[in-house]
Amino acid sequence: MAKAIIKEIILENFMSYRYGRIQLKKGFNFITGPNGAGKSAILLGISLAMGQINTERSRRLADLVKRGEGIGRISLIIDNTPSSGKRPFPMFNKDEIMISRYIRKDGSYWFEVDYREVSRNQVTELLKKVGIDPDNYLIIMPQGVVDEFILIKPSEKLKMVEEALGTAAIRENLLEARHRLEKILSEESQYQELVNKAMDSLDKWKEEYDKLVMARNLKQQLDTLNLELEWSILFKLEKSIQVLNERVNKVTEELNTMKDKAGSLNEQLGDLNKNLKESIEESSRLAALAFKGDEKSLAELMNRLNQVQRHVDNMLSVKGSLSVIEYRIKEAERELREYQSQINELKQQADEQRAKVRGNKPSSQRSQTEVEDDIRTVNAQLKVMGNVDQEAEKIYLEFRDKLDEYKGKLEVIRRNKDNTVEEIKKRSEEWRSLIRNTISKVNIRYNEIMSQINASGKVILENEEDPENAGLRLYASFAGSDLIPLDSFSQSGGELSASVTAFLLAVQTYVVSPFRALDEFDVHMDPLVREKFIKSIYDMIKNEEAQYVVITPNFPTFYSNDIHYIVVQKTQTGSASKVVVR
Repeated sequence: MAKAIIKEIILENFMSYRYGRIQLKKGFNFITGPNGAGKSAILLGISLAMGQINTERSRRLADLVKRGEGIGRISLIIDNTPSSGKRPFPMFNKDEIMISRYIRKDGSYWFEVDYREVSRNQVTELLKKVGIDPDNYLIIMPQGVVDEFILIKPSEKLKMVEEALGTAAIRENLLEARHRLEKILSEESQYQELVNKAMDSLDKWKEEYDKLVMARNLKQQLDTLNLELEWSILFKLEKSIQVLNERVNKVTEELNTMKDKAGSLNEQLGDLNKNLKESIEESSRLAALAFKGDEKSLAELMNRLNQVQRHVDNMLSVKGSLSVIEYRIKEAERELREYQSQINELKQQADEQRAKVRGNKPSSQRSQTEVEDDIRTVNAQLKVMGNVDQEAEKIYLEFRDKLDEYKGKLEVIRRNKDNTVEEIKKRSEEWRSLIRNTISKVNIRYNEIMSQINASGKVILENEEDPENAGLRLYASFAGSDLIPLDSFSQSGGELSASVTAFLLAVQTYVVSPFRALDEFDVHMDPLVREKFIKSIYDMIKNEEAQYVVITPNFPTFYSNDIHYIVVQKTQTGSASKVVVR
């Protein structure tokens, strides 16, 4: 894979440089020169051109412009030659690209990539694609940071290691998932509270809604009963008409019977009257004969008179019966007239009632009294219920819909929570496995480098179960002493420098960045220790497709043809560099 190698750095009106071009090579670049010559300006220029922000926090950019000049420039010419058909920066179809940063005396600045103005974020994102992070001290460690590194928090040290090794995204994804879970839990709590409040409100309005539904049912029942009442009145009228018609039929039948009987009595009376006349006529004849002295006629006359008396008695009896029958006939006829009058009146009422009734005829016919009793019962129930809120249904349904909405969202949130918990579990296992393996390798390499100076060291991963606060703590042992944490009180300046440099080199053994730099790491080291570290850097970088810059005021204690030596000196016009070939 093609590596982004810095071929040259151009410093114009920057710090002690009026105009300088420093060529760098792949592999080991050793920059030396007296203090104040401008060595560190080279690495500072590289860092600023790459968009480093740490420098801006520690010093004024305006002070970096050469005195007497209004604007300064730093340009990096980076190799973009393809390897195996791929360029380090495939978006640029050329073998070299130039990244520049211009700084004005007022402190303002801008960036350019191949003379096209870009933002700092665009520059840093471009470099991150090839693994370069100018703000990571484990990739570029400027002058004086070796001592400051001890004071960096363990959590920040671990973050630097992860970023340098290109594995930071794994923990970042884990932490993002944990933060997302916190938001989900907060959201779950909020929606659970909304559900609880909605349920409380729903229970309250459920009572009102049930009351409203009951009132509606009772009113509907009342309407039904009122309809039934109209029908029951009609049924009652029709029943009364039916009863009267039955009575009319019965009285008519009785009347006909009485009339027949009266006719029979009249016939009987006519016969008796005829017989009476005959008897009277016969008695008159016999009386005339008897008056003449006919004794036989006298005896017959007595019999005839007895017969006449019997006829009279019978006639009186028949007339009495006839009078009774005739009276009863008149009463029956009067009763029929009354019945007919009542029927006519009821029919008129029935017709009027029929016009009032609505709906279908009830399947069962209850009495008017039964229906009226039910109506009184329903009215009593409505009265007991009192006032009913007519808005209860609307409010209840709104709360019910809201509750369903909240429950639906809560269900989605809980599914998201379960998925996120499972995601965190997997990401945690992935991160722990990776970080354990990483720290184990760094620890082994750290101890190997420390052993070269008759010391030992250890890298401890702290708070592994808490990725948010996990960190690294460095331990060191010199001259056979116990392993103790590195701090500015327990070790000397040389021991601290050696330990930090050893850790830096241990990490850089595995970094993905093609560019690494170390400025004046050896200030407190004795020559022998310095030489061993220089050799360790050389051994690490000689077989890599990468670029390493070491800056020191001390001249090298060993030389190699594949080391690029650069000497920086102070001149009358400013700093100047010279490549030394051995």
